[in-house]
Amino acid sequence: MATQLLRPLGPLRLLRRSPGPAADVPLRAASHGTSLLYPEHIPTSPLQKALLAVGSAGMALYNPYRHDMVAVLGETTGHRALKVLRDQMKKDPEGAKILQERPRISLSTLDLGQLQSLPEGCLGREYLRFLDVNRVSPDTRAPTRFVDDEELAYVIQRYREVHDMLHTLLGMPTNMLGTCKFWSRS
Repeated sequence: MATQLLRPLGPLRLLRRSPGPAADVPLRAASHGTSLLYPEHIPTSPLQKALLAVGSAGMALYNPYRHDMVAVLGETTGHRALKVLRDQMKKDPEGAKILQERPRISLSTLDLGQLQSLPEGCLGREYLRFLDVNRVSPDTRAPTRFVDDEELAYVIQRYREVHDMLHTLLGMPTNMLGTCKFWSRS
């Protein structure tokens, strides 16, 4: 979808004064002096971010199950929130350690056998059940692409990786109706 939103901007590449390193690659904002900050990074101008935000918001409202659009919306509009999260992590010794070491949660870093062997009701066992019931894994989360700060990109990626643990811990369903019901109980 992001590619579709930026495709109409292709003709604007002709307005570049000199071809940059990414002149032949659509979606790269070489004219803004931005380079890739992490493997999946797509540098974007403020106009491109605005278009992505509007388009992804429209698609997410039209189809709330488009988690990819919700992710793009968060990346293009959440800069301040990400800075607050990062600053809170830096103030906490454990959060600072996470920012320094940058651990990832993925199928390659989880011991699924150990999680399966935990007693019923344990967070690890319930997390594994949540993943199975919802047919997701930590690896199904979209990679961060539109955050133009490498540390903030890690913060949003980490949030995505622990997102399902939060659903598990809070007993919160993954659909809109269930989420509304959960918050109305609180």
